[in-house]
Amino acid sequence: MTEFGSSTDLETLRRSGRGKFIVLGVLIAGALGAAAWTFLKKGGIGNPEEAGKVLVVTRGTHVGVSLTLKEAGFETGEGTLDAWVNKAKDDVPELEVTGVAAVMALADRFGWGFVVFESPSEVDFSGLEFEGGAPTIPADTKWAAVSVGDFAFPHVLTRNPAPSKVLRDGSLPLLQALFEQKQLAALRKPESLAVDQLQLRDKLEEAMRRLNQIPDAERLGEKVVHDIDKTLADSDRVEPKPTRVGATLESLTAQPLADGSVLSIGRSLAVVTRDAVRADLDLGDAETFLVGAPMAAATDRVPCTGLAGGSVQVGDLRALAWSDDGSTVLLSTSASGDSLWTLDAAKPGVCAWSKLGTVPLPRVGLDGPPVPSRSGRVARVGSIDGRGVVVVARPGEPDVELGMLESTVLSNLVWLDDEHLAAVADYEVDNSAWIAVFSLRDPTRVVVMPAAVADSSQGISQIAAVPGRSALVAVTFDGRLVRIDLPSTLAELIASPPMAADKVPLVAAGRPTIYELDRGRFTSKTLTDQDGISDLVIARDGKRAAMTVRGESVDPDAPNDGEIAVVDLETGGLRLLTRNDLRDDDPAFTADGRHIVFETRVEMPRSDWTITAARIVPTDAP
Repeated sequence: MTEFGSSTDLETLRRSGRGKFIVLGVLIAGALGAAAWTFLKKGGIGNPEEAGKVLVVTRGTHVGVSLTLKEAGFETGEGTLDAWVNKAKDDVPELEVTGVAAVMALADRFGWGFVVFESPSEVDFSGLEFEGGAPTIPADTKWAAVSVGDFAFPHVLTRNPAPSKVLRDGSLPLLQALFEQKQLAALRKPESLAVDQLQLRDKLEEAMRRLNQIPDAERLGEKVVHDIDKTLADSDRVEPKPTRVGATLESLTAQPLADGSVLSIGRSLAVVTRDAVRADLDLGDAETFLVGAPMAAATDRVPCTGLAGGSVQVGDLRALAWSDDGSTVLLSTSASGDSLWTLDAAKPGVCAWSKLGTVPLPRVGLDGPPVPSRSGRVARVGSIDGRGVVVVARPGEPDVELGMLESTVLSNLVWLDDEHLAAVADYEVDNSAWIAVFSLRDPTRVVVMPAAVADSSQGISQIAAVPGRSALVAVTFDGRLVRIDLPSTLAELIASPPMAADKVPLVAAGRPTIYELDRGRFTSKTLTDQDGISDLVIARDGKRAAMTVRGESVDPDAPNDGEIAVVDLETGGLRLLTRNDLRDDDPAFTADGRHIVFETRVEMPRSDWTITAARIVPTDAP
């Protein structure tokens, strides 16, 4: 606590200045004379006020505020209102006032220039007289500064303006409230200052440096947003350029829905800084669902409250898994587990979702990602007792177990239609690669085809079904995209498996019978030999495939950057829809197949952050 000294200190009394004890050649002393002068002159009653001295009154919620002011150059003392009132009773015993008035009298006696109050809307200032009348103090005001003694009478109260949304410095509201006082505000214009004011300005240089960071921080925030927008708008070297689905200050993904709309799932962002040099981000605490037309502006999206109320807390959300057409989603949260939702065409309004129910958590060993179907089921692959299995769950129904393939690792599970699934199967005994097809109608059968059906490939990394056609599309180990034409429909393939003459069904007690299909019954076509293909998806009309491509043949200078490409499933030939130095991936067709929504990673300038932006591009561009 700052030492006040004795109230009977002669030198203190001699330096009292205007409205105080006056020395006119000889000392005129006496209680009657002093009382008369104080009564006639409404001003200070003690030491001259110093603008660099600040008395801090806290509500007990902040500790160490005085240290912040000392670092900024002020002389200061700190305490609660009750503590200062008790101090006033001890050091100014003749006072008959209490509360805030007592604190102000204490500050006046010992030359404090200003008293600052934490949460001033909660403070009773009724005992003071203010310039312009009683002040109105908004409830969200953090600090108010009140002038002392000769600096202003009636008192002048200033409060901090709205805090900067960019510069995060807890000391700023206090400094802002103080520098609204005219004695301190004048220091920010040094050209017209007297010598003593220039000395004070030098003393408070750190305080003004912090205040000057506010406009610098605002400019930094504007530049960061501008640079992100410019990067996304100008980076692509193809036409037409992709456009953004959301706003600049959002980190989001987007999912085309079966009804033709696009759902964005994202968190709000705020550019902040601690020093006006390096940028940082404050992230919203919820993933919010917004829906709009494919090319709708960010401001034209509306809340999708039909899905889980329209948002999920970030800490609660584990994952979202979508059916290939965007009609069904598995929403996984820590609080509620896995719930399955479907778009309900019978419901009026936009984004009309219905909850089908809760899906039990997977059994141990089912470590593959959940794969929802349009029909309201969820499938997973995994290993149980050393065998590759597929388990299909539906809310309110028993699980269905498919496969049980000995010494086989299953991956890349996909729904071929509402009744059939396929997965990449790696047989660990001889390291051979297969495509396995499973049927919900007949779980007792599994048909497998060697990876060689994909134009003599030695292995397959991803598969997808072609809607409306008895065909698959596969990404091979050697980087090709191959269309595989099946010899019959899926139902016929299961009911009457076309096996080679030298092959017999593999029968095992308690497990499905496995049928190895005749490779010669399949035809295939290599659509592109572009290496680095991933994220394969097929348009709902079965005419195009979209994917992420990377590698030196795409961009020799940045081979690891992903680009979005489309391939015609009939004629082949790859066409790039993006060409930039950013990381693009995870494409998805809109319901009509005319646009592709994808994700782009953007490095935020002057920071260590990378933002995920959702973008959309037409598929019919030349």
